[in-house]
Amino acid sequence: MLIDTNVNLGPWPFTPVPDRTGPELAAHLATNGIRRALVSHFGAVFLPEPMPANRKLFAAVRRSPALIPVPVINPALRNWREQLAECRDSAPLRAVKILPNYHRYQLGAAHLEPFMAALADAKLKLILNVRLEDERHKYFALRIKGVPVPELARFLRRFPRHHVLFAGIYKGEVEKLAPNFTNFSAEISFCETTNCLELMLPKFPARRLMLGTCTPLLSTRGEADKLRGARIPARAKALIGAANARRFFKL
Repeated sequence: MLIDTNVNLGPWPFTPVPDRTGPELAAHLATNGIRRALVSHFGAVFLPEPMPANRKLFAAVRRSPALIPVPVINPALRNWREQLAECRDSAPLRAVKILPNYHRYQLGAAHLEPFMAALADAKLKLILNVRLEDERHKYFALRIKGVPVPELARFLRRFPRHHVLFAGIYKGEVEKLAPNFTNFSAEISFCETTNCLELMLPKFPARRLMLGTCTPLLSTRGEADKLRGARIPARAKALIGAANARRFFKL
């Protein structure tokens, strides 16, 4: 069984991706061997306030137990506590996601101190989205770049007791951070090179990598096959494919 840590529902305004219902998404993932998935909603990326999209997310996955909702919180907004409280009242939560580059705040911002403290109190994991698209493939008028490595490093240094999952991070970015920080894991959807996992494991431990497909912006099957076809030990495949996510998110 595979667990996917980077899946989204809803339309994407710059690419004609399938706008699936919750059951349709669960069925699509299952055909690719993915039996559980952590899911957010694309609407939260572009709306001025993420809660309308989070409400759509909770409604969409309510009858699909394979889909685990991961609401987006915008800690730059003054009502982030209300966002978090409503999300916790809407469904059992394992994690929340932040999008600092899309929501236009720096990871050194003061409001992240109480936000991270609130996550710790609620025993929620944080998924920090580095990017949703390869910068080379963006709509030409959308000039949003991935969160820079120095900013990720400052965040990890600032919150050493928090272990965060970086989503949408490149292989080279993981390898730049790896020598100095042990308080992050990475999902592999944007780690795109030939023999990617074979090259990564000598530099980054399998226990801190997780399967992610970035469905529907990337190919679900292609990302799953990246793991299935990797020439790495079976134990490493089991860790990356499900065991790490199960442990990290207490699934």
